[in-house]
Order: sequence, then C-alpha cells, then structure tokens
Amino acid sequence: VPLVITFILLVFCTIPKHMGGIGYVMPVLTLIPIFYWGKLQISEVPYWFAFIIGLLTDIMSGTPIGMSAMLYLLFLALLHSQSKYLHKEGFVIIWMYFAVLLTVISIFQWLIISLLNGQVYSTVPAFLQLLITISLYPLFHHLFDKISEHTKQRRWILKHG
Repeated sequence: VPLVITFILLVFCTIPKHMGGIGYVMPVLTLIPIFYWGKLQISEVPYWFAFIIGLLTDIMSGTPIGMSAMLYLLFLALLHSQSKYLHKEGFVIIWMYFAVLLTVISIFQWLIISLLNGQVYSTVPAFLQLLITISLYPLFHHLFDKISEHTKQRRWILKHG
C-alpha cells in the first residue's frame, strides 16, 4: 500500500498543470508517504524504492537525473537514524520533525540547483513549496492513519477468518 500511494502521488505531482508557475510551488507530496511509512519500519519504504521514486521524479520533472534520488535517500537515512525516538512521540512532534527534515532537504535541493546552473535562484518558490508541503502533512497523516488501520483490520480478518 505505501509504495502504490507514493507512486500515485508522484504521478499527480509531475503531470503537466495548465496553470503557469504552479510547478515551482507544487508540494513535494511523495516525501509525505515516504516519511509516514518510513518512520514505522525500514521494510515499509525500502531504500531502493526511495531511489526509484527519486529517479522517476527527476525524469518526469526535468530536474538533473539523480538529484531527487540522492535527496530522497538522504531524507530516508535521516529519518531512519531517528525513527527509534519518533514512534514514542505525539503527532505535533512528528509533524515538526517532518518539517525540519523537509527543510533540510529543500535547502540541499536549492543549493544543488543553484550550483549546477551557476546562479542563485530566488528562495521564494522553494519556501512556498516547503510551507505548502508542511501544511498538507496533517491531512495526509490522518488519511494514512485511516488506510493503515483499515489494512491492519483486513490482514487480521484474512489471517483469522
């Protein structure tokens, strides 16, 4: 389920929008399920999947090949390094950790793109994208809680008849 949802969000984020400039502030929705399910167990969102989603993001969005893959792997590695502390925390702390982690990744992305193109880009679109993504996290967290609960119930029913 996590892998399918992440892929669907990737497609949604990268399909052409007919509104000028929305691509610059489109939220990074693929990192929300990677974070949500990645904090539970490493097996839920494996590194190879984050790498493939990152490559597909680069291919579909036109960013330098490998940049998103590298950033998604860094995101997942940082998440896994702290996951033993996160499972004990409440929603607000988890949301703030997501915000901090996303901010770090966004800064790295902005720096890489600026360095590769030899110019300093405006931070406004990156900041707006960051704020929109952080603002949407609670909605997706709630939705993923419902999906996880339903999936656990279905698994229990299938195992125990």
